[in-house]
Amino acid sequence: MKDQQDQSLALLFLVLDRPGLAVMLACLVILSVICLYVLVFYVLPWLAVRAGMRTLERYSDPRDAAGQRVERTAAAKMMGRRNIAPLSSRGMNAPAERSLGVTVMRTTWGTRLSTVAFAVAAVAGVIFTDLVEPEWQVYLLPAAVACAILAIAQVFTYELRYDRDVLISNSVLQARAERSWGDLLDIRDEGHGTFRLSFRDGRPVRVPKYLVGMAEFLTLVNQRASRV
Repeated sequence: MKDQQDQSLALLFLVLDRPGLAVMLACLVILSVICLYVLVFYVLPWLAVRAGMRTLERYSDPRDAAGQRVERTAAAKMMGRRNIAPLSSRGMNAPAERSLGVTVMRTTWGTRLSTVAFAVAAVAGVIFTDLVEPEWQVYLLPAAVACAILAIAQVFTYELRYDRDVLISNSVLQARAERSWGDLLDIRDEGHGTFRLSFRDGRPVRVPKYLVGMAEFLTLVNQRASRV
């Protein structure tokens, strides 16, 4: 007990003799506490979330047979657009359908499931929440249902067909786009769920990222583009 009293008295004398040093020590302690608080409650959680997002991105981003990802466009890099779709990407590594030398790629079961779930949730949100005035609800609900139906139709009917000479992209809502492999320039990731294939005629073809057989397709695209 006496030792503690002596230490307290010594600290008191030090504060009285050197008030400037005491203030500096107090500020250092306060600053250390603030830094520790920011580190524990802000920096470390942010780093953990960032690492988790990068892991999910690597887990769900399509790759070719060599494990390489498609290079992003300049706009996607500038906006930091990344695709994190652990559900939509399920099924894209399965083999695509083949018939008489033609490969047919369709959206993955994960993409279809997530699209239906999102569409149903959006319509339910309009029905069970009062987001707008009642008179506008009459118009909003049919619009939401129509958008949901169109989204589901697009996802369920999209097809990408290709053989040794051409590739064809179409759906119920998308005009048929046919291009020759010989005109292919490159492929880029636009960062919002689509790849952009550029051709000599200047008319790009945009392909959904999460299609069955995507790894084999990307491998073929890289081989064809490398010949240009």
